[in-house]
Amino acid sequence: MNPNLLPVDDSLPYHDALAQCIDHWGLVPEKTELVRDGVNHVFATEFENGAPVIIRISDGALRGRDEILGELLWLDHLIRHGCTVTTPVPSRGGDLLETIELDADTMHVSCFERFGGRQLDPATDADWNDELFLKLGREIGRIHRASDKLQLPADHDRRPWYESKLTQFPDPLPETFNPQVVDTMRVFIDELRRRPTPSRHYGLVHRDLHEGNFLVEDGKVEIIDFDLGCYGWRTMDLAVLLFSSYYYPSLRVPHASELAGHVLAMVVQGYRDEYTLDGEQLDTVGDMILLHTILNYIVMVPAVEHWQIVLGDPHPTVTESLAWIEQLWLNGHKLQVDLSRV
Repeated sequence: MNPNLLPVDDSLPYHDALAQCIDHWGLVPEKTELVRDGVNHVFATEFENGAPVIIRISDGALRGRDEILGELLWLDHLIRHGCTVTTPVPSRGGDLLETIELDADTMHVSCFERFGGRQLDPATDADWNDELFLKLGREIGRIHRASDKLQLPADHDRRPWYESKLTQFPDPLPETFNPQVVDTMRVFIDELRRRPTPSRHYGLVHRDLHEGNFLVEDGKVEIIDFDLGCYGWRTMDLAVLLFSSYYYPSLRVPHASELAGHVLAMVVQGYRDEYTLDGEQLDTVGDMILLHTILNYIVMVPAVEHWQIVLGDPHPTVTESLAWIEQLWLNGHKLQVDLSRV
């Protein structure tokens, strides 16, 4: 599979891999349904004893077995340090990861307990409020603090943000990309790579902490889907939330420009209950939002129609949002981030 053609259109290899893993975990096929496709395929299903679980199938062309094992070791460490995160479940053979070799593909399959919570709609849900932002900030801070106590083994380590295939432009560059925009983005990435990475400012981060990657139940917040987890600036985990709900046109909540600074302040307040976050770090939030526009651009440009469907046919459309990203970079990539309340 071509890792630059995301999300994948052909689900057949994923379903073939799932069929081979039914017995590995004792799954119930008739209780199994696809709940998310894209970089990974995610299935909701049940064990034979009725316990609800999630099966995630990853394309080996995008993520190697050792790197995924690093993610699972990281999750185990976070759980042992009191973080509320998705819990890996070993197979009947005792393995956290099963690798399936198909004719032309390698698929890595992992299983997680299914949390009973729900996703929130930032635009309409009453539970998308200050109390949530404080709790989310505390959970992010707890994850970062615990992660600073972890040294993953060299053969099961995660990569720095710039080595992810999802932050690399395809070569040769397809005509769907604006080459002038891509050149400007590449200069910015090179500049970020040269920046210092002081401890506590930089370490293991979730890297994809938008509203779809945490669940809420009875006042409890669980963070899920650490697949994009990498080494990066800690403020990445603040920036993605702001980008997805308050900057990206297709998902932007009403009155987003007035609310973004308040939301950031609440999340930061919760974070500081658990870990340090200084002004120098917060000054990087705007650049981390810009970095996420690049990932969004790389992933969505090759599959605009698919993402229009995945995001629920939003207006502004995905095409219009990508045009906004292009214009942002053509105009000098400056974002206004309200830090006055933090």
